[in-house]
Amino acid sequence: MQLVLHSYGLTLKVNNGLFRISTQDAVRDISPEIVDSIAVTQSCLLSSDAVRLAAEAEIPIYFFNRIGDADACLRSPYFESIASLRRLQVYFSDDTAGADWVLRQFELKTEGQISNLRYLANRRRKRSADIDTVCTKLTDRLKQLEKHRPQKFPDPDWTARLLGWEGQSARLYWEELSACLPPEWQFDRRSRRPAQDAYNALTNYFYGMLYSITEQALFAAGLDPHLGILHADEYDRPTLAYDLIEPFRPWVDRFLLLQIFAEKIPPNLVAQRDGGYWVTHDAKKTLIPAFNAYLEKRNRWEGRRIDSRAQIFRHAAALAKLIRLTVKRPR
Repeated sequence: MQLVLHSYGLTLKVNNGLFRISTQDAVRDISPEIVDSIAVTQSCLLSSDAVRLAAEAEIPIYFFNRIGDADACLRSPYFESIASLRRLQVYFSDDTAGADWVLRQFELKTEGQISNLRYLANRRRKRSADIDTVCTKLTDRLKQLEKHRPQKFPDPDWTARLLGWEGQSARLYWEELSACLPPEWQFDRRSRRPAQDAYNALTNYFYGMLYSITEQALFAAGLDPHLGILHADEYDRPTLAYDLIEPFRPWVDRFLLLQIFAEKIPPNLVAQRDGGYWVTHDAKKTLIPAFNAYLEKRNRWEGRRIDSRAQIFRHAAALAKLIRLTVKRPR
């Protein structure tokens, strides 16, 4: 489970080997054995003993900003990969095997987007013909991915070509998804920093939460999140997490669709400031636990039925195995 610290003025200490969380209203103890990570979303106090206990249990502590990005992290100095695997990572990122892996991530992402549109077809019968048309176009675009398989690597133009393919596919997906939403949730286009509407504000925030999980999964697999493949040129960013997250973005989209159609979104969802829309603290208190519960549900993906968070960790471990099996270092 992820321990979320979202109350202003909360304190996290240690009591008899357990995390002790204290607020104005309550005190509770939680065993570190059941905690995968700690998310700090509001100003609070962490004791040095609590930080040390988290490090000993290899529990990373993420500090999230208001748009859901983890802008700081505390972790054990031993929570790292062996050097040999990281060296193999470098070779993998410059190999056609790395490019093939990236293409597979976009295949999985597009399949997830098509699944979301099929879900919407059952909710919006009057748009079923339009949805079918978009699903057909996305399926056809999947067949075009083979054309983006490089004959040699690295290819300086490959990233631009692939991102162009992804951008056109994303436009089809987002336009149809928006048209299927209730009128108050519809949006003109994807907007990031800052979001220009409530739906994009939610999407940005929970994509940010998902980044921290993918980064954690990469560390657990012994991989370096900063050695990316498609996003390799972004300095000082967890670029491999940006690559690994692609198949799982549709999971966030489905979570938000479920919340919207079940009318579980709190009324004071966003605040308008600094030229954009931002998720409010009260909304985070409601939606973050719902998101964590959603990730703990079991689902079938790539032949396995386990909870979503475990699927992400399994996917990262599979990448580490692939790197070890396929990379041949030059002598």
